[in-house]
Amino acid sequence: MGSGFHFEEGADLVTINGRDIPVFLAVLAAALALEIFLSLKKDGRLGLALPGLWLIWRAAVLVVRAVTLSAEGRLAEHTGLLFLALLVENIPTLLLLLAYGACRLGKRWKTIGQLKKTRIQDL
Repeated sequence: MGSGFHFEEGADLVTINGRDIPVFLAVLAAALALEIFLSLKKDGRLGLALPGLWLIWRAAVLVVRAVTLSAEGRLAEHTGLLFLALLVENIPTLLLLLAYGACRLGKRWKTIGQLKKTRIQDL
């Protein structure tokens, strides 16, 4: 897979190969399904594991890129691009957090609805 950010001289900053798109979409769909499954568990904090792991992984990749660029003496000129890469590569983190929030909010609404039903039946 040659898709991703590249900081080599004379190369495009971002490349996406057409054959990599189905792989990206399949991995994202599987991650979202797992996120929904974990978020609906009784202990909802499990749903924060995937976004946290993704964020840590992308931060580690950023550190490796920064060290490599620093060793080549090109860190100052690529700082903005590194920041942009960090933002773009953390879009899945945002999607996973949105799925987590939607699941937890739906579960909360369901609980509130059950409480209202119980109060009405107690009358």
